Amino acid sequence: MIYNLGEYLITELPAIDFVVNGWRPNSPQDSVMISVSGGVPNHWYDRTDWAVQIISRANNVTDSKTQIDAVYDLLKNKFGLALPVVTVDGVVYPEVKAWQIVPIQVPGYLGANKENLEMFSFNLTITTD
Repeated sequence: MIYNLGEYLITELPAIDFVVNGWRPNSPQDSVMISVSGGVPNHWYDRTDWAVQIISRANNVTDSKTQIDAVYDLLKNKFGLALPVVTVDGVVYPEVKAWQIVPIQVPGYLGANKENLEMFSFNLTITTD
């Protein structure tokens, strides 16, 4: 599901560089990373709830905030969204239906990392089959 979400974001927000499942040494400095985060699954429901974290980083606060706000505005309170099929390293991930995407909080400032890149973050829950 996380790769499908990444493909959706890349398509919808082409001006932003996205990284899936952790930054790498060659990742752009001004970028947004998406990853599945921890959480307790709700086993009493016949569905899957994914906890996802979105982190923006940039050389200055304004750029980082602009990036995270664009992602937040695109994803907040979506219902019945089809996340597209994507191929990663030869593995095909079929289309995923996101029945509900709900932010857990609004984007918050994390401060600067050790490379002095300004960071913002928010978390959301994505419900799939």
